[in-house]
Amino acid sequence: MENRLQLDGGGMLRVTVEGARVRLEAEREEDGRGIYKVWVQGGGGGRMLLGTLAPEGGRLSISRSFSRKELEQQVGWPVTGGEAVLAFAFAKEGAWYCEKNPGRLVDDPILRQEMKKPMLCSPGPQGFRLAVPFRTDSPVVLDALVCLAAVELVNGTPHLVWQFDREGHPRIP
Repeated sequence: MENRLQLDGGGMLRVTVEGARVRLEAEREEDGRGIYKVWVQGGGGGRMLLGTLAPEGGRLSISRSFSRKELEQQVGWPVTGGEAVLAFAFAKEGAWYCEKNPGRLVDDPILRQEMKKPMLCSPGPQGFRLAVPFRTDSPVVLDALVCLAAVELVNGTPHLVWQFDREGHPRIP
């Protein structure tokens, strides 16, 4: 029996039951942004590290096999999903790049809902920063956090910039 699940953060997780063993295979596109780790979530609410994605045939992938009992103990059965997390960014610290799915970076589900469109992201040693163009003719993105935003020039244009710690919690400037 095989089940395909979408990975939060991009990619696919394939769960294949082979008798008493379960094969977990994860893959995502090679975007050149850095090194990704994959976490697996189970029906029992648990979470475990599957491992680090490795380049293979123009994609990033990992394949591991577990006993079903081991998975039941660690995450619960069945496996319900997973997440590909950028563990190490190749971009220079402080450099801005376009994050297509900024909601995956934050811990709060309400903020995740507000972050459906791409934002600029800048990784740093204490976490990361997110930015959107500052506009007076449209609603503010992340209006729940507008009081924590700073107006900064990003590539010569005014932007609202928010700071987050490594776990994705907003930081007070």
